[in-house]
Amino acid sequence: MTSWADFEGADPELAAFGRVRLDGWVAYLATVDGHGAPRVHPVSPWFADGGLFIRMYPNSPKVADLERDPRYALHSPVDDHDGTAGEFAMRGRAALIVDPRRLSAANEGKAATERYVVLEFDVEDVIATTYDGDETARRRWRA
Repeated sequence: MTSWADFEGADPELAAFGRVRLDGWVAYLATVDGHGAPRVHPVSPWFADGGLFIRMYPNSPKVADLERDPRYALHSPVDDHDGTAGEFAMRGRAALIVDPRRLSAANEGKAATERYVVLEFDVEDVIATTYDGDETARRRWRA
């Protein structure tokens, strides 16, 4: 498992771009449903203690999807039709946090509640795209 902190250490500039595009935004999480079909969910990722986390209701379809098949794709929002601020997309595997210490660290600065479960998302593949007029630039990182 490659944590967000590992990715940040390997490519600090790309990780910083990812933080700007994901932290505090509603992003889009893709999972695979029980029939093998893709499913997309709006989510609110955050960073804490070297990890990337998303909080969900325990009975959410995305939790069931990720427990069955932990593979995911996460895509940042796009600010406008021109993609002015750029795009950040990543893939990897998600894991439900069950260790109370890790859960406490993940909830740093957030009100922990029994109402939600928290999953941590590792980083296997990242692509960032920026647009400058007619120029499109892509940067990729793989674990």
